[in-house]
Amino acid sequence: MIHEEFSDDGYDRPMQYDWHYAPGNAPLADLPPELWLIAKNRAYDFDFHSSFGGQVVSGEFLSLMRSTETGSWQAAKLHAVSTKGRRISAKDYFFVKFPRAELLKAEEVVDLERSRIDFRKDGQIKKVWELRFRKPVERDLFFVDCPSLLDIAFCSERFADAARRFGPRGIEFVGLPDVGAVQGA
Repeated sequence: MIHEEFSDDGYDRPMQYDWHYAPGNAPLADLPPELWLIAKNRAYDFDFHSSFGGQVVSGEFLSLMRSTETGSWQAAKLHAVSTKGRRISAKDYFFVKFPRAELLKAEEVVDLERSRIDFRKDGQIKKVWELRFRKPVERDLFFVDCPSLLDIAFCSERFADAARRFGPRGIEFVGLPDVGAVQGA
């Protein structure tokens, strides 16, 4: 769990913050400057992970985001600690949130005619087999506002090439048509 201060019972407490949840389409509050990721894990060693309604990224990944066209977002320093308050990573981490307005609308970017997608009866995406966009997206890193795709970071070749140079952990780069092979899509 992520909290605004360390607490030894933080792992078991819900995240009830206005920067994490806002009813309906209300905007989320700004992130505080620092947050605490309280985990039962003994060690973390990754560079990118979608979770908690945002992304947990390493300092190196955050530097890459700052040096490319990624739209507007907020970042808070993230102290990754055990339930006893001990640091669980040699890496510096940050919690990043993209405002809802920065999420690209699925109906505007996804080409339904060229994509292979199974839909539920209510029209929501059930499974993505192959994904195609209507046209190239101008950003280097972005997210699509669709429950089935929200945890998937989409990026340009330029961004992927720059990321591969530092050898990020916890990230798999796949071509857009193959995004359905990613677990959860």
